[in-house]
Amino acid sequence: MRHYSFKLIAQAGGAFTDSLIDCARSLEAELARSKIKIDVVACVGFDDEQVAASIRKAARTADGIGIISRNSSSIHEVLRDCIAKDLSVVSLVTDLNADVRHAYIGINNRAAGQSAAFLIGRHLEAYDAPNVAVVVANYSYSNHEDCEIGFRSLMRHQFPKVNVLEVVSGGDTDDGTYTETMKLIQKHGALDGIYNAAGGNKGLADALKKHGLDGKTIFVAHEINSVTEPLIKSGVIDYTLTKDRQKMLRMMAHILKDIVEGQKIPDQNILPIEMYSRFSLG
Repeated sequence: MRHYSFKLIAQAGGAFTDSLIDCARSLEAELARSKIKIDVVACVGFDDEQVAASIRKAARTADGIGIISRNSSSIHEVLRDCIAKDLSVVSLVTDLNADVRHAYIGINNRAAGQSAAFLIGRHLEAYDAPNVAVVVANYSYSNHEDCEIGFRSLMRHQFPKVNVLEVVSGGDTDDGTYTETMKLIQKHGALDGIYNAAGGNKGLADALKKHGLDGKTIFVAHEINSVTEPLIKSGVIDYTLTKDRQKMLRMMAHILKDIVEGQKIPDQNILPIEMYSRFSLG
């Protein structure tokens, strides 16, 4: 039976990448029974050229590539080379152009943005003109763009009294998100709600605490990890939207294997959106 070696290139925030590494470790024994090995290649803080170089290096020994990255031309180029060399490629969490990957695995990000808008909008229905902000890391991440589109769309149609402020771009870092959130609060005053579609949750929480808004501003974030979990339990983050990361990596492994073996696979592999508060967090 053939052995398969797959690499997951993760151009993502540190806490989320660490959680992927933990998930991959927890699946080692299970996947070994199918002769599959996954290695997570952390690209925290990498620019697109550095990510492209990491893909090229991984492609020398891997049978397939999983990729979480910005949707940029330099990354597209190297992924097209991978496909031309018969390597299987799937995007996870944030989708890429259809011609540079075989399939996408992740949640419906527009629906995630709509879910965040619904949660915040229902909390603020009694307010006259509440101020709400959206945080993204970079619009080159298609999931951040889709989350914002879904958020604004539902707010506009279902909660028209809510004032959605300009988007805060924190670059997926605590320092960047702290600085941009501080600027936003200084410009607009107290925020009634905030939706973070990116990382940098500690920086965002620190900015809210600095202004005495922690536990007062309705705060919706993404993922459960070493940063968000204590913020959820302490009531700073009210709700978090996430997905089953083990299921996502397991699906990645078997879809990459199916592609190598010439099996037909779905283009879109959508995972359920899971929502947690401090009362439902295990």
